[in-house]
Amino acid sequence: MQMWTESQRRWRKNGRRGVSPIIATILLVAITVVLAAVLYILISGLTKGPGNTPLGTALAMGSPLAGANGTAFTYTLSITPSSGLTPASLNFQIQTSTGAITALAGSAIQLIGPQGCLEDTYTFSTNSWAVGSAGASTHACVPPGTTTTVLSSGMQFYLSTGTTNIQGGGDSLVAIGVGTFSGTVSEALP
Repeated sequence: MQMWTESQRRWRKNGRRGVSPIIATILLVAITVVLAAVLYILISGLTKGPGNTPLGTALAMGSPLAGANGTAFTYTLSITPSSGLTPASLNFQIQTSTGAITALAGSAIQLIGPQGCLEDTYTFSTNSWAVGSAGASTHACVPPGTTTTVLSSGMQFYLSTGTTNIQGGGDSLVAIGVGTFSGTVSEALP
């Protein structure tokens, strides 16, 4: 059996000690804070669901100009879009002064480009956009099968209510955000 001297015993005892309890506590707290920050960053990206961008910040519609195109009653609205708004991000309704939604047969909105070209057509009966549909007073500039990527300034909405005259009825055109856009934008029709 080996005999240890007093100095060897102290050296061996000092060699077995770990870090002090204060340093260990500080290290555990630091590691916990770092892990919590990493988890927060990872999870915060997952909590953003659809409808986080208010439509009111991405679309402004100008005052409608009423008119007629043959027997069809029409409105022309200038638009100022931003934030990557596309036609597929919008649905539309015509709302009466009492808040009821009207279903006008033959109603449609045509998206007119800055050069007067028909880009897309929104049909109320199907709540959908059709690219490059034939227009009454415009010609299609977008080849069939392609889509307007982003709405831009200088474009207009051309609303046709068919043969139904809603002028002076206090109705409004309501744009509804779809996908990553939420909320509505409303413009009173004269």
